[in-house]
Amino acid sequence: MLIGKGDYVNRLSKKSLRVYVNGERVENFVEHPNIKPIIDSIGLTYELAQADEYRELTTAHSQFIDEPVNRFLHIYTTKEDLLARLKLARFYSQRLATCNYRCVGSDALNALYTVTYEMDEALGTEYHKRLVEYIKYAQRNDLALSGALTDVKGDRSKKPHEQDDMYLKIVEKRSDGIVVKGAKAHQSGAVAVDETIVMPTIALKEEDKAYAVAFAVPAGAEGLIYVMQNNAFEAKRREDGEWEFGNPYGVRGTCLMIFDNVFIPWERVFMCEEYKYAAPLVGNFANIHRYVGSGCKAGFIDTIIGAAELMADYNGVLNASHIQAKITEMIRGCEGCYACALAAGYEAQQTKSGVWLPHGLYSNVSKLLGFTAIGDAIVYLADIAGGICVTCPSERDLKNPEIGRYIEHYLRGREDVPTEARMKVIKFIEYWMAGPHEGGAVHGGGSPITPNLFIKRLANVKEKVELVKELLKL
Repeated sequence: MLIGKGDYVNRLSKKSLRVYVNGERVENFVEHPNIKPIIDSIGLTYELAQADEYRELTTAHSQFIDEPVNRFLHIYTTKEDLLARLKLARFYSQRLATCNYRCVGSDALNALYTVTYEMDEALGTEYHKRLVEYIKYAQRNDLALSGALTDVKGDRSKKPHEQDDMYLKIVEKRSDGIVVKGAKAHQSGAVAVDETIVMPTIALKEEDKAYAVAFAVPAGAEGLIYVMQNNAFEAKRREDGEWEFGNPYGVRGTCLMIFDNVFIPWERVFMCEEYKYAAPLVGNFANIHRYVGSGCKAGFIDTIIGAAELMADYNGVLNASHIQAKITEMIRGCEGCYACALAAGYEAQQTKSGVWLPHGLYSNVSKLLGFTAIGDAIVYLADIAGGICVTCPSERDLKNPEIGRYIEHYLRGREDVPTEARMKVIKFIEYWMAGPHEGGAVHGGGSPITPNLFIKRLANVKEKVELVKELLKL
């Protein structure tokens, strides 16, 4: 089933969430200036799934309910599904220049699909059956899902069981379900979705089995608290003006999710103390998410390249050789990251569950290429834009009757380009220069050290040594 943005927003507005922004509890979270851009971003994924010109990419035919569903709720049962998922990530990043907030939930469903299948086969559990029923429910209602993996961790030198609930844990098992306690950090868009898929964040041993838990929790569940990020960019959103912030879809909106003894019924539990399966679950998720994230990074860099080209054009220096050299480098980094991810999709392997997973080595390499490429692109963007990208007066200054004419005159570039148009691009560049996206590029899908470990293990260096020994007859 496919619903529109209005249906999604109406459904969300009926929820009662415990949300805090900058130390204050928010009652009407749907209209709050820090949260509404997240809702608008997710809303676009509903709007474009309704558009005929994009339907082939944004939707897929469900193997469970025999009707079209949003691709974010689809299971990758063909290689084409996996490749379309990567293209979808770039597609939305190009149009939003921020997060679409549905990637992690989608990736979590697919990671759980293969691991719950393996658990049921080996242990005789019913997790996979539960998950399939949950997927049907999500598809029939066209739910927006987020995913929660990152635990707050506390003292990193200690294991989960050595510091109580710094990793989310099971505190009680009952006849009708489980009770969990802990917190999940950096949760993109979790405050504006229907439900969140929760998983472990690391491999676990027997002494940590209470932390081996995966489940689906509806927004607004009793005991669930959302504490939104707060930064200078979000403060700007409370100023008057239509374009001062730079991006109408806002900065990446995240929150700390606190689980204060939250009850989860058994039909929504997909792992409960099966600690040996935490590692493959986290590994499969990381593989998928790094692959999909490379599509996101490429889409983001597309908007950075567009802004650099526009700024150079408005400044009258578009054809300068050093400008074009920098833009070419931005394109190289962008397409290198995306091409490696495409290779991961084309070299994908099918699991026993039927899900296709990206090629692990290429997926991890694409992650590292992506965070390097977006960092380099932002530096080039700052170079091309000049210092004005962080010193520009505000939209309100331009519209002030006392000083507006001075701003209009002195912030003009080419005479045939309106000052307001140039300032809009400057504010968009400031959004990329001073916003939190670069940190997200570095740590999204895991800190850089993690894919490096996977790369060394998956590259099979011993085989390369044997090739040289054979060549040299050693």
